[in-house]
This record gives sequence, structure tokens and C-alpha cells, in this order.
Amino acid sequence: MDIKSIIGKAVDESISAIAISEPLGKIIFVNNAFLDFLGYTSKDEVVGRFANEFWIPSDHENNVTVSLTKTGSYFGELEAVKKNKSILNVVAQFSISRSLSNEIEYIIFSFLESANRKSITDSIRETENYFSQILDSISDLIFCKDSKFKMTYVNKACADYLGLKKSDLIGTYDIPENKQEFIEEYHKIDSFVFQEGKQVKIEKEPHLGKDGLVRYFNTVKTPIRDQYGNINELVAVARDITDSEDILGKLKLITEITSDYIYTAKIINGEIIADWSSGNLSKIVGYTVEDIGNIGGWINIIHPDDIGKIENRVAEILQGHVGVSEYRVLAKSGEVVWIRDYSKPLYDEFGKLSKLIGASKNITIEKEVETKLKESNERFKASLEASLESIYFLSIVKDNHGTIIDFTFNEMNEKGSINLGVPKEELIGKRICELYPINLENGFFEQYKEVFLTKQPLEQEYTIPDGYYTPGYFHHIVLPTTDGVVIYNRNISDRVAKNKELETLVQVTNRQNERLREYTYITSHNLRAPIANILSLCNLLKDDPGDQVLVQMIESSAQQLDHMMNNLNELLTIEKDSHSFVKKEIHLKKEIQNQLLLYVSDKSNQTKVDVIIPNDLVLYTIPVYFESIVNNVLSNAFKYISQKSIGYIRIETKESEEFIILSITDNGIGIDLEKYRSKMFKMNSRFHPNIEGKGMGLFLTKYQIESLGGKIEVESQVGKETSFHLYFPKMQRTNV
Repeated sequence: MDIKSIIGKAVDESISAIAISEPLGKIIFVNNAFLDFLGYTSKDEVVGRFANEFWIPSDHENNVTVSLTKTGSYFGELEAVKKNKSILNVVAQFSISRSLSNEIEYIIFSFLESANRKSITDSIRETENYFSQILDSISDLIFCKDSKFKMTYVNKACADYLGLKKSDLIGTYDIPENKQEFIEEYHKIDSFVFQEGKQVKIEKEPHLGKDGLVRYFNTVKTPIRDQYGNINELVAVARDITDSEDILGKLKLITEITSDYIYTAKIINGEIIADWSSGNLSKIVGYTVEDIGNIGGWINIIHPDDIGKIENRVAEILQGHVGVSEYRVLAKSGEVVWIRDYSKPLYDEFGKLSKLIGASKNITIEKEVETKLKESNERFKASLEASLESIYFLSIVKDNHGTIIDFTFNEMNEKGSINLGVPKEELIGKRICELYPINLENGFFEQYKEVFLTKQPLEQEYTIPDGYYTPGYFHHIVLPTTDGVVIYNRNISDRVAKNKELETLVQVTNRQNERLREYTYITSHNLRAPIANILSLCNLLKDDPGDQVLVQMIESSAQQLDHMMNNLNELLTIEKDSHSFVKKEIHLKKEIQNQLLLYVSDKSNQTKVDVIIPNDLVLYTIPVYFESIVNNVLSNAFKYISQKSIGYIRIETKESEEFIILSITDNGIGIDLEKYRSKMFKMNSRFHPNIEGKGMGLFLTKYQIESLGGKIEVESQVGKETSFHLYFPKMQRTNV
């Protein structure tokens, strides 16, 4: 456990109520005793509030302010306010913690209940003993001195190092066997602490040990003020860094082998001063560390165009940020050299920024290659824009389990942006399946994923249906990349149209020939009977021209013949082919649940979905249409779900004589039907411009459900809920 953790634990377990605030009084820490005394159960109830909320304003408060301003501390009685608003009389001690620049950093509040004042002395004694045990467990050397340099306290580590008992050291002045020049330097620094009241850090303080060898310590000496602000003692914390210096030397040797050169620097009063560098520095820039110091510092060999970079990096270092910077320097020979600099600020054990260590590499050749690569990239971009194809670079998107769930647009040419009807800057970084669900409906997403996983290219032709921005026929090439796929699309609608026209002519000719054959068969077979019947009746009519029954029979036979001729004419009518979709039996509840699976990484994580559908309900329909219809409505339900309350979606069914009615209701932001009802199902209609969409979903939904012989209805209240009612025809085993 480090010093900060030990002190933190000690403060948290202290019998005194302790709080720490910022200079303006905003509380940033309280211990458990503070909560117990004032009746709070959680630190969160107190942290962030102002200290004056816990004291009753009185003359005492003025005394506190005056005392803190003049002496930096206060001791006296106050009235504290408990959580239940009752009053607690307390004995309080307030003190101020200052920075090295003497600015107030924190205010420390400590108090005990007045009723326990008699036991305060015993408590203090117990606390001192407790803290003494804690300090004795710390491996750093800790000791206190008065203004005459007499020891007033030492911890066990300090006594062990000097080879004496704690009791033998307290009251002594200096260690006789120490070197006189060391002692004089100690006194000089101690005097400064007492006179100036400022903390001092000695990075490498020498001391002659009991074994006769000099060891080095990183020492911090801090003044101790009493309640009146007087400095009567100082406390010193010293850490043996002798072994660390040896390790640093070895580290320098290792780093020198793996880098072009390494360096260390001191950070003094916000200034970075290099104090060591490996030999390769002079080989790269022609200067040694001493040379650079003589010409006024490293900044004087930085390329003028990169000085701003260096100033920014220095500011980051002084804020404690590890980082990498690349910049140019002007070597002694006049050559421009590119440097990549890895630098890390170092803190001492007291949290003060004190050093900098860095490793640098000559990247001049790398930068030259980078420049050539940049030029090559520019040529590539020019070729990309000149291409006849729409080109898209996509990268994979994975969920928390590593499964590919989508692709995002990384780059594209202008032709690709125009083809999708959206500006390039609005597409980069967006997911393709979210923007264009057709990629899921037509299986494109699965194909792209297969290409990426198998590294096998794909080439095919496909169709974008009417209703999308660029309907037509496209030639499609998909190639794998390291992080996704690249897609080449060429619009071949003109070629396909001509091919289709030719194909249609062939089909029409074939169909006409077939129908002519049918016509020949019917005229030679089916028409033989009615014609023979008419001839026979006419012969009979010659014998009895007035027989009306024969006349009616002849008329009936003629009508039958006419009907047959009409059917033949219809048979011979040439029509365009229409694609036929096959209807299939689907289990409604299962299909809905499958559709809901598409939304596991969306808002469904915060949305309650109820599916109220009989397990055995079956629908006879076109699966691809059904999936598209439900997907579009569910997509809107999740997209426009309530942001002010818990999201809720209800999916249920009813039946009429003709239809199975599927209703999807959400508690979303709603639609103003008085304003938008006439535009509800029109292409490119959108009712919430602040939410992404293309305005195609409801248009396609209406088109598809009407193609099935059904219909769609909507009910909505702004800010409350929206219901879509989807009417699917019952069992009809016909195709469309």
C-alpha cells in the first residue's frame, strides 16, 4: 500500500469528523465519522455541496473567516446542522493547505462533538499513537525538526537506517559521522523552509551511511504551521534512490540500443532543460547536449514551420501527458532531419512533475517514403473520381461477441455518392444496412460478409426496384480488403433494357407461336362440334322453317361459338411477362420474433416489447414481402420511440372474415395526422427531419401490402403513441 492509500485509510477511519473542500468551500471529500455525526448514510449526499451548508451562520463564522485569512487555521466551538435539521455543538478545527506558490489549494475541516470534549485529549493521544504506527509502517524515511534543527520525531525506517532507536534520535541535532558539507547544506535548506514557509524538494540529497558509503535520497521538506500560522517545525520525507540511479543507468543503456538516441531532462519552473543524451544525438543533428545548451536550447534548431508543434507538445508535457510528436530540426550541417520523439513526464512520490524521459528516432527516410505515398494516393484519388463505376470502401462493424453485424462507409467517389442520392460527407461513417435496408432484404449484407470472411471476390448483376433513388440494373464486383470490402458498381440499365427488349420480342414470338398452335388445335377440334351442330339444325330447319325451337337451338350454338372465339382472341393477345412470386405458409409469431432479432443492438435494450399472437396462427403470403412490411414498421417504431419515458412496443393480431390484422403500436413521438395524413404513404415523405431517414419505408410498405391484396391503416397522437394496422388476406393459394 502506498503513502496516499495509507493516509487515505487513516483519515477515513479517524474518530474525528473530517471534510476537505476547494478554496471556495465546495466539498470534495468527507470521512465516515463526518457522515455518522451529521446523520448521512452516503458520501454522495455531501460531496459537491458547500461547507457553509453544514454550519449555522453566526459571529463564529466571521471569526473563522478572519482566522483562516490571517493565520491559515481556526480552533473553536461551532453549531453544526445535521441531516434532520437538528443542531449539534461541536469543537472544530479548520486549516488551509497551500501550494508551492502559496495559493490556497484546500480547506480542511475537522470536528468532534462538544459533549466529548473531555475525551478529546485522550482521543488526540490515541490518534497520535495510531498515526505513529502508520508512519512506522512506511518504508520512506520520515522525520521532523524544530527551527534549531533538533529532531522532534522519526519513524522506524529512519531509525533503522541510522542504526539507532527512535528514542535515542529524538532531541538530537545532527548525526556526528555525517560529512560536514552535507550537514551545512541540510541546514541551509532547513533555514529556507522556516524563513520562506515553502516546500522544498531535493532530487538527489547525499548522506553518509553507517557503512561508510554515500547514498542518495529524494527528499521533500515541508513547513508545519500551528493554528496561528507560525512555523515551528518541518517534516521531511526521504526516499533512497541510490539503487534507482543504477537502474536508470541500465535503462539508458538498453534504450540506447533500441532507439537512435534517448535523453532525459529536468522540469524546473515550467521549463524543460535537457541534462543527458546518448551519443547518437550528435551523429544525427551534429550537436551534443552541451552544444545545444550553448546556443540557447533545443528550440533554436527546430525548423521554423514546426515551432508551433513543439510549443503545443511542451504545454502537454507540463500537463503530464505522455505523447509522440514528429517535427523537423536543422542539423549543424544545414540538412533538414525529421525526428519522431516519444516523451513521458515523470512524477516524484509527492505527485510533482519533475523529469522527462524520451526516446527519439531519425525518420527522414520514412517521411520521404510517406511523401511519395501521399503523391501516389493523390493519383489514386484522381483515378477514383475518373472511374466510370461507383466505388465504395466499406469496413466491418462487430458486436461485443465479435460477430459482423454491419458495414460502414469509409470512402467513396463522387459517382458513388450521386448514385445513392446523399452527399458524401453524410455517408462516411454511417452503416449501410441502417441507411439502406435493401442490403438485408436482398441478401447483399450476407454476400459482403462472405467475401470478407472467405477472401473470395464476388461478381454478379442485380436489380434495384422502383421506389429507390436509383432504380435499375447494375453490374456488381465485391473485393475483400484487410478491414472490409470494396465495391465496384456500374449501371447497366441501358444494356439490360435492350437485352430485355430483344428477349421480350423472342418471348412474344414464342408465345404467339404457341398460342397459334393452340388456336389451330381448338379450331380443328373444339369448333368442329358447334359448327356440325349448326349445320344439322339448319338442315332440319329446311323441313320446317317455322320451328322456333330449332331457331333457338341454332342461336344458342352460335353464342357458344362466339364465346369460344372471344377466348381464342384473348389467347392470342400478346402481353408483357410479369414476374411471379410464390406464396408460402408462415407461422406469424415465429416470423415476428425473427424480425425482432434484427434489433438486439438498437434501442430494444431499453424498450419493452410485448408480442400477443397465438402460437398456431398461420398466414399464407409472400415471405419476402411480409418481412419487408414488418421490418419497415418495426424500424419506425424503434426509431421514433419515446425519449422521455421507458420505450414500449405492442404487437398483436385480430381476425376478420377476409383478413388477419397485424397491429404494431409504440409509445413514440407520434405523427400529426391532420398535417401529414395525405402525405403519409408518398415517396420521400418525412415527418421528423431531425431523425435520419429516406422517407421510403411507408411508401414501400403500402405498395407491397396492396400487391398482396391487403391494406395499411394508421392511428397516431403526437407525443403519445402510433399504431399501424396491417391487413393481410387470409388463405389464398394464388401467386402475384
